[in-house]
Amino acid sequence: MNIVKTDIYKQLKQNNLIVWAVVICSGCISLFAIWSVAKANKNADRFIYSISTDERLLPLEQIEKREVIAIYKKSHIELFLKNFYEYDQWNYKKRLEKALWLINSEDGKKLYDYYKQQGHYNRMVQTTSSQSIVQIKIRFGSKDNFKVSAIIEINKVNQDEPKRYQLTTRGKLEKVSENYPLNPYGFLITDYKETNLKRLENE
Repeated sequence: MNIVKTDIYKQLKQNNLIVWAVVICSGCISLFAIWSVAKANKNADRFIYSISTDERLLPLEQIEKREVIAIYKKSHIELFLKNFYEYDQWNYKKRLEKALWLINSEDGKKLYDYYKQQGHYNRMVQTTSSQSIVQIKIRFGSKDNFKVSAIIEINKVNQDEPKRYQLTTRGKLEKVSENYPLNPYGFLITDYKETNLKRLENE
């Protein structure tokens, strides 16, 4: 029987190359994994996932977070305006309560007390009136300051045409924790003031 002789040094050299290849591959995989995690973490701060408009199996697509935040800011202001200025004699208390969750407590109480002292809510109940917003225009400035121009209609029973008013307001948005459904967008209106209210003639 022939005995196969093995060159131990050649075998050790071959094993050493295999070990180095495994170490290098493992290192590359680890670096790729770290890079992937870092990229995912970075994208988590910039993107969110939303329902896609096309018909894919997984209908999710990435949207810039800042685009969504801009929509949230506008939606928060619109939600406040509709709750505070759009109601009738049956639901005005509930809608005002919802509106006060969206604004700084001091500014909200001051605005509510002003309308209450003017007898606005009592007149609305006595005359069976309803109030609605037919147009809202929001402009943002620096540091989350905003200005609003809105057209309000007041409808009364047996009234041919509603009375229309143009309301101009200004304020500032402050980021707070989301509190669904009381404050679904996570903002609070501060420094809110009505700067002008004028009657519009019906065309």
